[in-house]
Amino acid sequence: MRARKKIRFSPKEIALQNQHLQVYHTRADFGGESKDYYVIKFGRRAGIVAVREGCVLLVKQYRYLIDGQSLELPGGTVEEGEDLTEGAVRECLEETGLRCRNLRPLVVYYPGLDNVDNETTVFVSRDVEQVRPFQGNPLEVSEIVWLPLNEAMELIRGRKILDAMTIAGLLAYQTERLGDRSGAEGR
Repeated sequence: MRARKKIRFSPKEIALQNQHLQVYHTRADFGGESKDYYVIKFGRRAGIVAVREGCVLLVKQYRYLIDGQSLELPGGTVEEGEDLTEGAVRECLEETGLRCRNLRPLVVYYPGLDNVDNETTVFVSRDVEQVRPFQGNPLEVSEIVWLPLNEAMELIRGRKILDAMTIAGLLAYQTERLGDRSGAEGR
């Protein structure tokens, strides 16, 4: 096995920074070849697959890149110093009026390993409590929807759900459920 040459990086140079994000540049020298990386850093995100009576909770929001409404898992940015679980619960409560309890990690991923520093953790909760009535906000969440999982999966296959966190979370949840079933059948 050949030893990998040590990669040398130039100092990070901040190209843009505000209260929501940071974009920085670095150059990697691979020993004769180099590559520029422009990385956008949003901070950590967390979302929840909330489950009730065989249905999953989705929120409807306007999204600029598709110029339309998007069905997504509730979630968002975890504040600096905030626990991931607490951030997920806070985001869901803010967006839906529902408090999720007894969260369990489902999947952790990065949307892009070269250019998007946005570690995302999706939890699952089957313990959901209505704390306050849903109050739609056209700048945030306009509607909440409880959808059977199989219908949500059809929307993914039909390219009607395009959000990465939602797709990753729902696929992980479905895979877990199918694994639970096959394990139960094998007993």
